[in-house]
Formats: sequence, structure tokens, C-alpha cells
Amino acid sequence: MGNNDTLLRIAVCDDDNSDRERVCEYLKEYLAEKNIAADLKVFDHPDKLILECETFRPHIYILDIVMPMVTGIEAARELRWNQPDAQIIFATSEKSYALESFDVNPINYIVKPVEKEKLFTTLDMAISRVDLGEEKTVSVKVKGGFQTLRISEILYIDYRNHVVSYHLMNGEIVSTTTLRIGFAEYMETYHDTATFIRCHESIAVNVAAIDKLTKTDITLRSKEVIPVAKSRYNDVCDSYMEFRMK
Repeated sequence: MGNNDTLLRIAVCDDDNSDRERVCEYLKEYLAEKNIAADLKVFDHPDKLILECETFRPHIYILDIVMPMVTGIEAARELRWNQPDAQIIFATSEKSYALESFDVNPINYIVKPVEKEKLFTTLDMAISRVDLGEEKTVSVKVKGGFQTLRISEILYIDYRNHVVSYHLMNGEIVSTTTLRIGFAEYMETYHDTATFIRCHESIAVNVAAIDKLTKTDITLRSKEVIPVAKSRYNDVCDSYMEFRMK
């Protein structure tokens, strides 16, 4: 795996300073030994992890279980909801959590102090399951040229006054130039219905960005709420369930 591939993203979360440093030291040694380029982010509290990983979206998580306020298992449950393909490794001083941890389908459960060989073997397994293929993107015609957006960053798309706007996870809005076609035709031309589903006459939601769905509205990962038209609820519900069952 060379430096030209899409970068592997790894998150480590442990509230114990010495344990955290040990894991990071082993991790850096592993990446250097295998010549793998990776973006590594380290957290000392699960709240920070959950907040930042909404956008960072690691391929691999290495999580302590016993942490203040939120256990590693609870954090993993929340992260797993939005990242069904993420590889989760638990490292903990408490053997008693092993059974409960299976709930979030971890790749391994390592008892502290973490042994280098055990972590290396587990990382081999995790990386073999990571798809580092190019992330799906869309090129949007904007004033002055084109802008490439990652599909995973888009929450929803709306249409007003012949302009389509992409609402991104970071709060940014990217708008097209004035269109000569309607919203339905635009969506059919540029997006597949498995990824974006129209929930309203002039709004299409990224199915992967849905956090909660009711008959009247959708709560997104960003906590923003958008409406669902009565006539479109069944289609949205079907797409949402199909995505979650993957």
C-alpha cells in the first residue's frame, strides 16, 4: 500500500495517558514497518471522538472501554450507526466487557497492557478488511468552473429558483449555476437513487446522512431537520431500511 493510495484513517481513544501513548507508539511502529501512509487522530475523551469522527470517518478505531461518561462500547455503538464498515478494536483492562462488546461487532478485544504482537496481528486483520478504493465524488458546475465534492460529506441537496445547492457536513453550501432543467431531471442525470432519495418536491437527502426518520421529517447526522412529504415517505423509508440492512 503506497503513499499514492487513498489515505488510511485511524482513530485512537483512551483516557489513560500511558496506555494511549503505548498504543500510538506501537501503531506508528506498525505503519512504518509496513510502509503504510495513514492519518492518525488521537482522543482522550469519547465525546471528542464522536464529534470529530462524524467528518473524519476513520477506517479503524482503537478504543478503550472504561472511560468517563461514555464507555467505549457506547461510543462504538454511536459510531457504528453511521459507519457500518468501520473496523473496531477494543483495548481494555476489564475482561468482563467481552460479551457486551460483541454487540458492535469488534474485530478484536485486547486486554491491557496491550502487547505489540497482538496489536500488530489485529491491525493486519483490520487493514485487510478496509476498502481504500477511491471515495465516490461528484463534480458540480459552479460559477467559474467545477467543484468536486465527496458524496460522504453531502447531507442533502435542495432546489430553488433553478439553482441546486449541496449542503455539506461542515456547514458549507455549494450551489450550481442556473440550470435549464428541473430538479427531477437533474437528480436522475447526476445521482443514483440508492445514494440520494427525494424526500420532498425540491429536496433530496443522502440516505447515509439520515440519523432518524419519522413520517413528517428527517433528522440528519448534523442534527439539522428537513421535511418529508407524505407522498414520499414510503420511498424514503424503503431506501433507508435497505441502506441500514447492507
